[in-house]
Amino acid sequence: MDIRPEIKRLYDCRLLTNELEYEEFDNILEKLADCTDEKIIQELCMVFDDETEEEEIMFGLVHLIEDFDMEKYLTEMPRALPKMIENAKEWAMILNRRILNDDLYRAEYAKIITHMNDDIKLTVINLLNEIISDNPKRFENIANEILSQVKS
Repeated sequence: MDIRPEIKRLYDCRLLTNELEYEEFDNILEKLADCTDEKIIQELCMVFDDETEEEEIMFGLVHLIEDFDMEKYLTEMPRALPKMIENAKEWAMILNRRILNDDLYRAEYAKIITHMNDDIKLTVINLLNEIISDNPKRFENIANEILSQVKS
């Protein structure tokens, strides 16, 4: 099945401004739930938009992406981060906060990010530093676990 048309439809209704868009978005997420091709993770990340009106529905996309195999998710999602910053920085921060909150994912993420290109590393470093500055008590120590490995 060619899933590109489905992803385009997700992108087209990503602002979730009305009931029709909510239903279409949810229906497409259901169709994509069984897809295991990690190549779509980056494309799915491009659907996020900070201007979406229904964050709760958009969290369905977060869960779809997180349901991929851990290594695939932690490898493909960061590759989308530099492009996400323009229109979906808040969603990029949400994805990274969720990784920070999981010991196993956090450790794997640190290992994977160290092998990424400089643009991706810098984006992750900036996101983690912003997450720290927003809530240092909650995130400073755990974000620094990743930052110490990525910066070395």
